[in-house]
Amino acid sequence: MILSILYLGPKEFLPILKGKIKNINWIFYQNIQDIYNNANNIIAILDASMKLEFREELLKKLSSLKVFVTATTGSNHIDENYLKGQKIPLLTLRGEKTFLQNITPAAEHSWLLLLMCARQIRPVFDDIENGIWDRNKHPGTMLNGKTLGIIGCGRIGQWMAKYGNTFGMKCLGYDPLLKKFPDNIHSCNLNELLKKSDFVSLHVNYDENLEKFIGEKEFNLMKKGSVFINTSRGGLTDEEALLEKVKDGHLSAVGLDVLADEPFIEKSKLLKNYQKYKNIIITPHIGGFSPDALLKVFDFCCERIKNNI
Repeated sequence: MILSILYLGPKEFLPILKGKIKNINWIFYQNIQDIYNNANNIIAILDASMKLEFREELLKKLSSLKVFVTATTGSNHIDENYLKGQKIPLLTLRGEKTFLQNITPAAEHSWLLLLMCARQIRPVFDDIENGIWDRNKHPGTMLNGKTLGIIGCGRIGQWMAKYGNTFGMKCLGYDPLLKKFPDNIHSCNLNELLKKSDFVSLHVNYDENLEKFIGEKEFNLMKKGSVFINTSRGGLTDEEALLEKVKDGHLSAVGLDVLADEPFIEKSKLLKNYQKYKNIIITPHIGGFSPDALLKVFDFCCERIKNNI
């Protein structure tokens, strides 16, 4: 039997990965048939894309699978219960605090979205592309003196607080799982955070119990004219309620790197209204995608695979 590792991620990294775990066949995922054709040979999966849902029906076909490793903290696209029942380790980056501490692209991208929303940058780009030079059309919001509310004060949330402090912002934080808050984040309850913040940024790990965690009630508690950022998971928010708060002007801008309907984005009402509402900024789940960071992550993931096959 030809032992194989199934890899889902940017193709340009495949030669590098082959050099990290030698004398084993690497299968680059292009379509589901790649899995069916090699189902009995796949002993490990390295998922760096989240582009395919691994539910029980598919996982059952992988009779030789010994370990499933992701280059992500999220894993809601994988049937964890099935793997657990088969005693197959699912190794994500969640909880790997020491390794992740200096892996910062997701936090940097979250801050980028916040800045773009503060300056309402989409219509600015549109004007420049159309040869329009009119500064009076595009006033921005000064961050100095404003309040940043951080929901989820783990690694990324704490980086956001550092960025906020650098820009002269006061940082409020809500995180019932965090035992000790850093000195630069003032701990408060969720309602207080929503009411007092000019910018609210969501950094919570997805859990089915947190589906639509931020919904109509929470958006209504936010200040009129405030900004909402989500780079965690789309399912954590009620996107219909979010869109309504954009439509009625309650939210001045929204910055998203995630959508609830991923990867089936054709269903997304937010995308369908994207051209109409220039104060919505959406990027295609690229927050953690930085080649220099991915090289470090792949080193870490390949060691985990070698230790389990």
